[in-house]
Amino acid sequence: MTGGCGLSRKLLTMMLLSFATISGAQTATGPNKVYIEQVGSSNTITIEQVGGTNNVGGIATTVATAVAGTGITTLTPDAPSSSNYGTITGSTNTVDITQTGNANSSQYNIRGNNNSYTTNMLGNGNQTRLTIGNPNAATNSQNVITEQIIGNNNMIIQDVVGSNIVTSTNLVGNDNQVTSSLLSSRGTVSNVVTGNANVFNLQQMDAAGANGHQLAMMTTGDYNSVTTQQQGTNDTTVNIQTQGSNNTITVRTSSTTIVSPATAVAR
Repeated sequence: MTGGCGLSRKLLTMMLLSFATISGAQTATGPNKVYIEQVGSSNTITIEQVGGTNNVGGIATTVATAVAGTGITTLTPDAPSSSNYGTITGSTNTVDITQTGNANSSQYNIRGNNNSYTTNMLGNGNQTRLTIGNPNAATNSQNVITEQIIGNNNMIIQDVVGSNIVTSTNLVGNDNQVTSSLLSSRGTVSNVVTGNANVFNLQQMDAAGANGHQLAMMTTGDYNSVTTQQQGTNDTTVNIQTQGSNNTITVRTSSTTIVSPATAVAR
């Protein structure tokens, strides 16, 4: 078990357990690693890991690459270390991470004020990655992120920049992947998935209008592929509910010509 942190000493709670329970016995399965650097005040971090080889931090050299023609993104994070850590900069931020299972990985980078980030992963081989704010312009505030992964080999990659952005993702199943690029200053996203091997590529950008871009999705089934692009200076609203398998859906909406149009790839 390895941990490192530079903290404002407001509140930090970590329970790091590296064992598996088999017929009442506890057997070591691998190291957990947590590296956190926190600068500011009134921050709260609660981390609980149960299982083996879980990681928190390690965002500095994480590599995300798209696999051409599949809609899939691969994520290869380096192990957390004293030079590769989670990072929180600002005040009144809250991070609550719970991981149960084996080989889970959670990386985060929160910069700004009044942010809240909660993730809960149950299963094996799951990954999540979150970035809020720009290290050169950390003025992002009031972002609320809630993620949950239940199952195996699911992945959530979120790049969040702006203010007043609320996103909620819930994955139940196996081998699902969500890649979100939320760059609008106003927007909300809700994405609930029940099934296996679904792929979602979601984008919100530009200023939108007074209410912001809104995306609500509920997917039940397997091998679905959904790509949404919400751009421009007007409010856009997208509501998608699907049942069944092998659906391929592309939605683009903007007040002007779509920049770098993307198309969902059939699973």
